[in-house]
Amino acid sequence: MEPIAVTVRGEGRWVLIHRCTNCGRLRLNKTAGDDNVLLLMRLAALPLTMPFIPFAAETEPETNGNGSHPAIRKPRARKTKA
Repeated sequence: MEPIAVTVRGEGRWVLIHRCTNCGRLRLNKTAGDDNVLLLMRLAALPLTMPFIPFAAETEPETNGNGSHPAIRKPRARKTKA
């Protein structure tokens, strides 16, 4: 069993969610008074480090239907004051 998440139940009671490494079954276990609070907080913050929406560094421009890429407009140059 490996801990994968933390949830909060009624009255502010923290519950660990474990996943079986063999079959993948999920189990809930109440936290104990001697559990490492720092590790619990780290596990609770884990979803914040992995965004739900995947971000791509660079994407290819879409084609316009006939296989060619659409015209990409370049930004206009700024006028300088003389």
